[in-house]
Amino acid sequence: MQKLVRPWLFFILLLFTFQSICSGQGGQKVFNETHNRYFDSLKKADYPYALPILGKGAYKRGYDLPYAYGLSAIYFTQRQEINITSTQVGLNGGELIDVSQLIRFGPTIATTNAVTIRPDIWVLPFLNVYGIIGGGTTQTDVNLVAPAEFSTSQRFNAESFGLGATLTGAVGPVWIAWDNNYNFVDVDVVVEPVPAFNSSLRVGLSFPDYKKPDRSLQIWTGTFYQIIQSDTRGSLPVTEIFPNFGEGLVFDRLYEWADQLPPPQRLIARQIIGELEKAAENIPTDSEIDYLIQKEVAAPFNLIFGAQYQFNKNWMLRTEMGVFGKRSQFLLNLNWRFPGFKSTR
Repeated sequence: MQKLVRPWLFFILLLFTFQSICSGQGGQKVFNETHNRYFDSLKKADYPYALPILGKGAYKRGYDLPYAYGLSAIYFTQRQEINITSTQVGLNGGELIDVSQLIRFGPTIATTNAVTIRPDIWVLPFLNVYGIIGGGTTQTDVNLVAPAEFSTSQRFNAESFGLGATLTGAVGPVWIAWDNNYNFVDVDVVVEPVPAFNSSLRVGLSFPDYKKPDRSLQIWTGTFYQIIQSDTRGSLPVTEIFPNFGEGLVFDRLYEWADQLPPPQRLIARQIIGELEKAAENIPTDSEIDYLIQKEVAAPFNLIFGAQYQFNKNWMLRTEMGVFGKRSQFLLNLNWRFPGFKSTR
């Protein structure tokens, strides 16, 4: 019977999520006697670069700005619970039939492992925009609760791409960052990329190195929110879902499963299987099964905690973990930054 459950995994087309984290925390000005000379020198300097816009004004006010251009290599893993609220199936472009009362799922666990590359630019001292591109795998652990109770899993390959923006602000060593992005995930068995909206709010504290003003440790806490497209559509060849379709083995297994039921349920199940077997005789082996899955994130919010060590204005290493709720995450990010083009004015 477990082999009969496996085909439904192709209907559990879950989102492959690549979370992003803001690149640095924008312009900052730390007040202490040790660094007064450094920040006072910024006020007297002429900011030489084209970006960020308004960079000259920020320098005149004594704010130290990160280099405008950056490139990050990110490893991300996540475990998340997904609820499947509705399942509809059809054949060869025909009418979809709601089978949610016949086929019901318990909590479905999606585990993601991904590597992404993220280029970014500080357009303004408080606004960073970025792109996301990457790939990896996602494993879905599915719990079927009706018509029988079984658990099984399936692994898929996926690719991700998206765009996002981060707004930041700082008062002394305290900073705040609000990050938002749209991410699209192309999973092997999904016809169209699945979109997701991710939003996170972080509040952090900077601890500058007393010998080198451009070296610092930052820690933060915050909250992460995610919503995914509620419906997933697609189609699969019937022979991919039922490899032995046309040979009678599928219905042999169904009859074996029905024979294990109590007498009243056994009679009804065998009658239903018999009708399905008659209908299947007229289905060509090259047919396709269409599906429509309604799904939702079990808990859209969770807490996040993170830290970053800035070696200098070129290199930063950060990590972040998400806990509580029904989602757990871990992220490791190496960020390289460079100043870019000089201003012609």
